[in-house]
Amino acid sequence: MKPYVLAIPLVLSYAGLKQKKSLERKELQLPETGRRAFHFYPTGKNPESLPGVYIQHGMSAMGIDDPRILELAENIASSNHSVILPELPEVKGLKIEEKTISNIQNLMLEINSTKRLFNGNQLGYLSASFSAGMGLIAASRSNTRDKIKSSMAIGAYCDFLDTVPFVFSNYEIDPYAVYVILYNFIHRFEPSLSEELEPVYYEAALDNGLKRIGNEAFALTLLEKTSNRAKEFFSQVGRDGNFRKELAKRVLDTVPKNLPENLSPFYQLETLAGPVSLLHGKTDPVISPEESEKLTLLFQKKQIPYVYRTSTALTHGDSLPLHSQIFGVPALLQTFGSFLYWLDR
Repeated sequence: MKPYVLAIPLVLSYAGLKQKKSLERKELQLPETGRRAFHFYPTGKNPESLPGVYIQHGMSAMGIDDPRILELAENIASSNHSVILPELPEVKGLKIEEKTISNIQNLMLEINSTKRLFNGNQLGYLSASFSAGMGLIAASRSNTRDKIKSSMAIGAYCDFLDTVPFVFSNYEIDPYAVYVILYNFIHRFEPSLSEELEPVYYEAALDNGLKRIGNEAFALTLLEKTSNRAKEFFSQVGRDGNFRKELAKRVLDTVPKNLPENLSPFYQLETLAGPVSLLHGKTDPVISPEESEKLTLLFQKKQIPYVYRTSTALTHGDSLPLHSQIFGVPALLQTFGSFLYWLDR
């Protein structure tokens, strides 16, 4: 069967043109780490007979309860897979930390050893954005590379040093990632403002991510209680592109030593036993498609099989109405199909 054929039911489900299979959805605690997780698989099927897919959620305050990640999990499960969706508290809490790579690595090992969750032989990794890049590093480590048969990264980054300036340059299109970065690092370069503005930027990220507007929005209400200097800083971030460009440089100049390199597949990727499917939104405002292009060059250098496509059918991991983006569908079929094909072989 051609790889793209495997993804046709999944894409049709996303488009609402095909009803999902009846699914079992269970909430559980993983036995070793005690991490909260959801487990999806087709009703009537024994998960121990199905290939497994570990999906790692991204930086959303909703964690594994985010409707977008749940829809993805349900669609993958409907294609006859057992899907495990664990929650990482620091990622849910919008924290950018090196330990997330180790936590994903440990989850790969734990899920692989918990044979009742899938057939024990075929485990894939799928994630988006920062979690995708960190997951590729985790999957390349010596004790995990033979545990992950196939990986898929949606809107992933290759080099944190290039990603930060791009994020700040696209503030006017989507400020979410700027809010997250400032929440994480403002204490490094503006310590006198951090106590006031850290909670403001956290709530600004939540307002954006949860689409809280008007009376439901909280960040500006919180900002009103801060000093004039804090208000001016927040305002200048919003109105001054040159100031944002300088902020990106200040972030990278003051983050913990070696953090950008330690978070970046460009510097940390060892090798992968399984092939990788790369999908990137053609107009992604958060992580440039050039980051996935750099990953392809890295894979070529390390002789890692891959497929790479950009698509107009998604932005930064969020799917757009397929009826309005029909020309972006072939890329979805090729990448999701290749991921499932490699996993199921």
